[in-house]
Amino acid sequence: MNQDSNQAVYFQCQLCGECCSSWNIPIEAEKAEALLEKNWVQRRLQETGRQLQRQFETMYRIPLTDENVCVFLGADRRCLVEVHEGLALKPHECQRFPFATVKAPDGTAIHDTSAACKSVSEKLLLAYQPIQPRPTGQAVIPALPHAVSESISETSSEEWLADVQVFPEPVWNTLFRPIDWKTLQTLRAGGKDWFQSDDCSAEDALSLVHASLSNERPKAFQSSSVRLPWGWAWRQQALVVYFLRKPYQSFSLFQLLSRGLYHDPRLFGEPVPMRQLSRVRWSAEGERLLKAFVYNLLTRNRLLASGGSMQSLLAMAEVAVGLVRWYAKALAVLQQAEATRQSDVATAIRLVERYYTGHQPRFFQFFQSRLRGWLLLRWLYLF
Repeated sequence: MNQDSNQAVYFQCQLCGECCSSWNIPIEAEKAEALLEKNWVQRRLQETGRQLQRQFETMYRIPLTDENVCVFLGADRRCLVEVHEGLALKPHECQRFPFATVKAPDGTAIHDTSAACKSVSEKLLLAYQPIQPRPTGQAVIPALPHAVSESISETSSEEWLADVQVFPEPVWNTLFRPIDWKTLQTLRAGGKDWFQSDDCSAEDALSLVHASLSNERPKAFQSSSVRLPWGWAWRQQALVVYFLRKPYQSFSLFQLLSRGLYHDPRLFGEPVPMRQLSRVRWSAEGERLLKAFVYNLLTRNRLLASGGSMQSLLAMAEVAVGLVRWYAKALAVLQQAEATRQSDVATAIRLVERYYTGHQPRFFQFFQSRLRGWLLLRWLYLF
């Protein structure tokens, strides 16, 4: 895809089924109860030995099979609920994935896009353009390189606007300073060059964004190398160690600091010997993809719409960079490779998005606090 093009980029599901694995999808209670009355659903649950699990009065959870996929994922990687019942009984979470939608101050729909989707993480992020849902009745632009099933349902984004958050005007830029929508868009557009430049690493680009927020204006792009604060790297690693235990809080800080085995079967099939991570070389081929993911994080709106700040987004992105680098190196260790590959980085992005920046409410709520975002940035840029 042409990174310099302003042409709209549209998403289309590739039927990989990855978004239907590894996590229990929430479904609204009225939909779950309607499904439980269907004979095919009862047969499916009996075949798999599973039950829909009530979590709250208004919400159920769809269980995973022994293959670690949604109980309603068919052998052809299609959703059995959609096949048998159409979109009406499909969970709202699944209908909108990989999007989270808010209303802009002018009332138009703007979409955050989750990199937990394989198509997004491997292809669409590199366009550096807002990714849109596929409009009903329109062709996908640009065309993706491999065939897509014509049976995939097309859902107009307007159907999502009934319950979305309205983007406030103004929003918070820093801990105490607001920023209007137009200035925010200018700030974001001005930072794109930093992330697309081969002269800037992800950390360099984030350092420039941090300076821009502090000065309350976009800084002109400079191709010269950026001097990061002394000790920045070890402080970033300290945050990575702290947040590694967050997805399920199944690891103590002592276990992580001792650098023994990191074993979580929901993330890796076998234990990761953490001492070997330092021997893995970070290759440049994945840096471009990492920077595209970070830019995607900084242009998201849901955190801002719910009271967070640009500083909060920046702090989340700083932590995400360290986590992606850690997971990519862990994947290389498990493959006994000496350096990371672009495929390792793409998989690491999906892991970080799924268990931290995207679908993990605890992580999102942590950065929803403007104060926590400010404190983390103070920790990273202390000197």
